[in-house]
Amino acid sequence: MPEKRKPDFERYITALNCQEPDSVPLGDFYMDLFAKERFLGRKLVTLEDEVEFWTTAGFDFVPAPAGLIEVAGALTAKPGTTKTDEGEETTRQWADEHAGIITTWEQFEKFQWPSVDEFNFPRWETFGKILPSGMKAVAVLGRIYTTVWMLMGADTFYGSLESNEALVSAMFETVGQIQYETMLRLLEYPSVGAIVNPDDIAHNNGLLIHPKYFHKYIFPWYKKMATECRNKGVGFVLHSDGDCTDAMDDIIECGFQGFNPIQPNCMDIVEVKKRWGKSICLIGNINLDSTLTLGSPQDVRAEVYERIRTIAPGGGYMMASSNSITDYVPLENMKAMLDATFEFGRYPIDLKEGVIKGNIWKYRGKTKLKELEQPEELDLAGYMSALLGEDENSVIELAEKDITEGHTVSDVVNKGLIPGMVRIGEQFQDGTVYIPEMILSAKNMAAALLHFKKQLAGASDNDRGKVVIGTVEGDLHDVGKNLVVMVLEGHGYTVEDLGISVSAEKFVQAVKTLKPDFLAMSALLTTTMVEMRKTIDALNAAGVRDRVKVIVGGAPLTQDFADSIGADGYAYDAPGAVQKCNELFSQ
Repeated sequence: MPEKRKPDFERYITALNCQEPDSVPLGDFYMDLFAKERFLGRKLVTLEDEVEFWTTAGFDFVPAPAGLIEVAGALTAKPGTTKTDEGEETTRQWADEHAGIITTWEQFEKFQWPSVDEFNFPRWETFGKILPSGMKAVAVLGRIYTTVWMLMGADTFYGSLESNEALVSAMFETVGQIQYETMLRLLEYPSVGAIVNPDDIAHNNGLLIHPKYFHKYIFPWYKKMATECRNKGVGFVLHSDGDCTDAMDDIIECGFQGFNPIQPNCMDIVEVKKRWGKSICLIGNINLDSTLTLGSPQDVRAEVYERIRTIAPGGGYMMASSNSITDYVPLENMKAMLDATFEFGRYPIDLKEGVIKGNIWKYRGKTKLKELEQPEELDLAGYMSALLGEDENSVIELAEKDITEGHTVSDVVNKGLIPGMVRIGEQFQDGTVYIPEMILSAKNMAAALLHFKKQLAGASDNDRGKVVIGTVEGDLHDVGKNLVVMVLEGHGYTVEDLGISVSAEKFVQAVKTLKPDFLAMSALLTTTMVEMRKTIDALNAAGVRDRVKVIVGGAPLTQDFADSIGADGYAYDAPGAVQKCNELFSQ
């Protein structure tokens, strides 16, 4: 085992400045409590325990939450209890993705916004007394964009961006001011060496909302925060999952010095290094959902070696996972990532390709829809425009016009509406259509199909099969799942939605009683992916696995993960889910 390094926060700052320190720093700012306790072999209770873990593990800093992130659960969600992969109970917080807490001006005005004085500032003074020499604390602040949509609920937030701009603006102004004032207070403590802003602004295919909203509401706050950090010599880091390619120039212009985690199924870190590696430090990319979870310690060593070999030369790289270290990452894999960083990360970097053997995750590009032939006669562009419009009646009117001109209802659906949705799905995958527009088009599609339901009854071309779908146990997210439901129904599938936090037993019962062609499972949290394996195991134990095709999807999933749990298919996004069902249905 390589010798651990003494903490030296200058190593961290040097990397943030895109220069070469003495060795590659570690950059993970979140590790599950159970992972930390397994590592130390005992419970972590006090702040001193936290410091001991991060020091023993070889980090140059100790992270801790600050600002609204300290009270996010109380503001936006009720806690839920679930179990770790080892059967231990743990409590997690989720936001309500629909109704939200603040959906009207009256609710906004009555809401009890937390005062900055309520936050735990004494913690940072304590850090100044107990941190080892050379070590600093990192404040995990963040969540301006995320806090607003969580408080409003995703559905309300997406719909309000255009219909209730004044409320959206007031929300961002209030949340941004609280976070900014919190940061100013944090910068008064000498123990604070960097600010990390965890604020997911993207999904697998691109930005969650149009860039104009980020420029209007969010980026100005980041620029103000970056200026204060720069004046104090404090590091400034953004964490966002998803494909942030279209925002990278803006992220750098805002003043961020580091970007984490470069999600490996969304972004090619080699290409990111070529394009932006001289302007921003890259932190992460060791695949949580494949290598760290499913691989061996040797695979982890090989992937760490490869990232250091290709990304670390010239500086501006920190070793970290592609999200966080969750409770289901094997302890030996966690140790392998740390130890390999110490072993291979000494500057100057001079590593030869292929020396360390193992299964290494490499960017494979994104799953794309198969090209669709241009339908004859019908106005595809017109259907796309109508589906993306605010008035669902415009879709129905266009369809009725084609019907009066001699087209059948089935032709309108199969040659107009469905191809229109497929094209919109392609634009969604290209990052030129965003989640609010995708949801709107799916709702308009559903309204049109409902309008023509009686005429479509008995049209066999539109009976594509039955799908049972749900978000797995322990996960309360369902915006993505609901989008899949709408798109599937828009393509002629009958869908039975079991909702959120669905147990393996409930999935099995649905397969027995409803006899679907497909069982579709969704997960947004990496911590709940293990429930998919449990459900497939339960299907096998109940003797019904061969009755149904199982497809899985969600932001953290990969094809490798789907293969490892025995799923029949993996969908990268909602349009891909339809395509995968079409492929499997025809087999």
